[in-house]
Formats: sequence, structure tokens, C-alpha cells
Amino acid sequence: MRTIFFCAVIVLWFCATQPARSASVTDANSGRKDFLSQLKNPTDWLEIQADLRLRAEYYNNKRLDKNARGHEQLIFPRYRLRAGAKVKITDDVDFNIRFVTEPRYYIQPKSQDPQFDRNEILIDRFNLVVRNAFDLPLTITAGRQDIILGSGWLICDGTPLDGGRTAFFDALRFTYDIDGKDSVLDLILIDNHADSGKIFNPFHDRDFDLTEQDEKGFIAYWSKKTGKKSGLDLYYIYKQYTEQVAANSYEGEVHTLGLRKYGTLTDHWDYSMEFAPQFGHKNGNSLGSFATNDQLIYNFNDEKNNMLTLGYEYLSGGDDRNNNFDKCFGRVDTWSVLYQGNLDAIDGRSYDNANLHRLYVDWETDVTKKARLLSGYALLFADDNTSAGRTNGMSKSGNFKGQLLKTMLKYKPCKNIEHRLEAELFLPGNFYSQAKNDPAVFLRYGFYWTL
Repeated sequence: MRTIFFCAVIVLWFCATQPARSASVTDANSGRKDFLSQLKNPTDWLEIQADLRLRAEYYNNKRLDKNARGHEQLIFPRYRLRAGAKVKITDDVDFNIRFVTEPRYYIQPKSQDPQFDRNEILIDRFNLVVRNAFDLPLTITAGRQDIILGSGWLICDGTPLDGGRTAFFDALRFTYDIDGKDSVLDLILIDNHADSGKIFNPFHDRDFDLTEQDEKGFIAYWSKKTGKKSGLDLYYIYKQYTEQVAANSYEGEVHTLGLRKYGTLTDHWDYSMEFAPQFGHKNGNSLGSFATNDQLIYNFNDEKNNMLTLGYEYLSGGDDRNNNFDKCFGRVDTWSVLYQGNLDAIDGRSYDNANLHRLYVDWETDVTKKARLLSGYALLFADDNTSAGRTNGMSKSGNFKGQLLKTMLKYKPCKNIEHRLEAELFLPGNFYSQAKNDPAVFLRYGFYWTL
């Protein structure tokens, strides 16, 4: 099976990257496009959806200890295959379904048990969409669905523990267009479960939890466009932690208020500012937190589409980890695969990313018409040295977490295929003790195909 799979990937890559050499080759490419279009839309009421993501990943010292058992990790293959369909019932009613699997094989360490992991198939999309409901500019989406609102900072992923395999919410969403498409109000009820088989039992179920506890929630999100590239978002997020599953799970409820303002300052300068105060209680402790995520972007407006981003992100932290800012439904590796979910879990819970000051600069440029390079550098600080030597690997004093360097090369030879090469290096600071003072490395190759 793996041999057939890799041969298929090589053939797809070879066919997509070959330049047109003659009229016959051009005709063949045109025929292939017609075939794919026919495959995607075989009838006017059915749309077939499919994508494949193949990855090879290498980690070293992601716990900052080169002497730790299994500190070196090589995963190959790690591939995610998704297939589904959108069925048009009427002009205003669609039914959507999608299946996903993301097995991975651990070449290193040999102690990984099992070597072949997560080989189950889940339903990650199962919903009904009704537009113009009750003769109003109202869209209702009921069932399992993906939801990303605003910048995706706090609302983008309902299943953080399985990484990039799924991100769905079991939700009921009402989207009302107040003023055409320029002003939109979203009201969302959420009922997520830690057990992946709570609603739909996976095929070949491996009992892999999606969160540490069951979670319920409500989101009210209003977005208003004030210009071609500017707008204002206001939101309220309520998240309730209910039935606990894992030992590091939470109990309680969190209220988050948010404001996001973005726009254009000049022909070259853009900006984005987001603020989110938070209150509630977790594990018997009252919660009072704050976070902000801000960017200043310079567009060179040149032929290489150069872009420079200066940013600052802050998530409050305190002596009690339960007072750390709660990322709500945004626990995902948005800016670092190595740090988020790995290094941040050394002194807390995976993907929490709280107790953090992040100062960073990112640069993007077109290497060729089909290739784009992204690079970044970040300084990471703790808001407070929460462990103060009490936790293994934490220093008794010191708030400098370290430096993060990263780069990514994207190459898109055609519409359906993209290759990515990624690298990250983390240099720990005095927030960690000498026992956790080894640099961490992450490398990844990714192949992406979309029907």
C-alpha cells in the first residue's frame, strides 16, 4: 500500500511540474484539466472534494534535552487524505460530508509504540447549510463544520489535540448579513466532545482524544468592513469546560471580549490590532486575563511582492497556571510548529501558549513566479516565571524564553499542487534551567494536492 501510494505521489508531482513542450503536450494538459473538472463536478447537483497532504517531519530536542530518551524523532510518512462531497438539494440548501485519515509512521525513535499510529478514519464534516432562511439574509449551518472567524487568533480549531488532522466544531451557526456583505453577525452554539467517537464512531477507532475535556460554547461575532482593506470586528466568546477526560483537563467557564481593528495607513503600510480581556473561573480559581495581537505591515509594492511584518503578541500569565490567558478555540500552531504544542507544554498544557510576550519580524518575497520564501525571527519572553524552579527544567529566575528562527519555501507548479520546505530553530534562554538548555530543531517537507 505504501509503495503504491508513493508511486502515485511521484507521478502526480512529475506530471504537474513538466513544462509544455509542444501542442500535443498542451492538448494533453488541457485534457487532464477537463478530466479533473468533470471529476470534481460530475453533475450540476454534486461536487466531489478531495485533497492529499504528504509530510516528512524531523524533530530534535523538542523538550530541550538532548539526553532525553527519544529526543530525536523522524516521522515518515505522515499523510492526510480527505474526501467528501457537497450535495445541492435546492438552490438554497446544501448537504456536506467529508472523511479524513492521517496515519503516520515513526522511523525514530524505535521505542515509539505503535510505530504506525492514528490509522483511523473520521467524519470531520457533516452538516446542512440553508441560505435565505425564513426569507431573510440568513444562513444556517447545522452540524459538524469548520469555523474560522476574523484573524483566526482565538477562533479556528475545535479539535486541538490531533494536530492538523481535523479542526471541526459540532455547532449550530447563524450568519446574518446586516448590510449586504459589509456587515455580518455570526451567532454560534458549540458542543464539542473529547471522545472522537461520541457522535460518529471512527472506522478502525484508535481512541484518540480530540481535547482534554468536553467543551460547550457560544460565540457572537460582528464584523464590519469600513473600506476595501479595512474593517472592525467585535466579539464575545463563552467557553465552558465540562466532563474532564485527561489528567491535565480543566473545569470551569471562561468569558472573552474582543475587538479587532485593521486597515491601511498609506499605499505601503497596513496594520492590525486585536485586544481581548478575559474573566471567569477555572479549576476553582477566579480568572482575570488579557491578550493582544498586533501587526504593522510594510508592502514594498515591487515586482517580487516583498512584505515586511513587525508584530507583538501578548498573553498574560501568573503564579497560578489557571490564571493564564485561555486561547479559547485557537489552540493551534499558527506561527510555530516547534514552539506551539511542544516547547510551550514544558511549563504548561500543550497549545495553551499563555504567559508569553512575542516580538517578531517576518519577511516574504517571491523567489520566482511560482515560488515564495517566508522567513521570520522572534524573541520570546515569559510574562512571569511561574515555576520558579519548582518544575523540572525551569530556572529559579529569568523570563527570557528564547529565540525562534524559521523559514519556509513554497513552490506551486500548478493550481492543484504545492511543495513546502520548512525549518525552525529554537535557542532557549534563561527561563529554562541547565537541564533544558539544548537548542531544538524542526524540519519538514510537505506535498499538497487538491482536486
